[in-house]
Amino acid sequence: MDSQVTIYHSSKKQYTMKMLMYIVVFVLLFNGCMANKVADSLIQKSCKNISDSIIVDTIPNFEKDCIASLKENPESQKARNIDDLIMVGANNAISYLRNVKSIVEKIIKERKYKSSLSKKSLEECLKLYSKSAHMLTSGLNYLKKGNFEKAQFEINDADEAPVFCELKFNGDNQQISPVKKENNLLLTMIYIPLVFIMEQNLS
Repeated sequence: MDSQVTIYHSSKKQYTMKMLMYIVVFVLLFNGCMANKVADSLIQKSCKNISDSIIVDTIPNFEKDCIASLKENPESQKARNIDDLIMVGANNAISYLRNVKSIVEKIIKERKYKSSLSKKSLEECLKLYSKSAHMLTSGLNYLKKGNFEKAQFEINDADEAPVFCELKFNGDNQQISPVKKENNLLLTMIYIPLVFIMEQNLS
């Protein structure tokens, strides 16, 4: 009889522990889902607001790319305000710039350029990317210190890389940029944190 009672209490204890575990898991999942909804709503609303800015209103699919790029970064799910999104956007811009720079370096290394003139232009683009990477990194450091004015100044000039790189292929040399698509998206990636900051500085 005593052994049956012991087994009963042991089973009851195991059942209670399992229920508690299920409840904890449910609460964590529920809170995670709610947090994701808050972040997603913030991203969509914020990207929509800045898409009307005169700086980006002529860029195709800016709002769509803004939403997609922010959501792709897992850190964005922790965002609860525009300042958090600015940090995510700045990190995204730095990461994508490095990606484009790597693409150009690979084109040069594997000699996939169309002509010696194209190669020269790509080499000049690399210098522009390095300069803009420095500006973005400096801007990010100012953001971490809460200095939005200096951050805006630094990030504002970082658009020189995609803009001037493309200009080297669109002049009288009749060269075709092998990274036009990448430069266009890079410009968007840089403008996302920039316009967010500008809106913050004006408010």
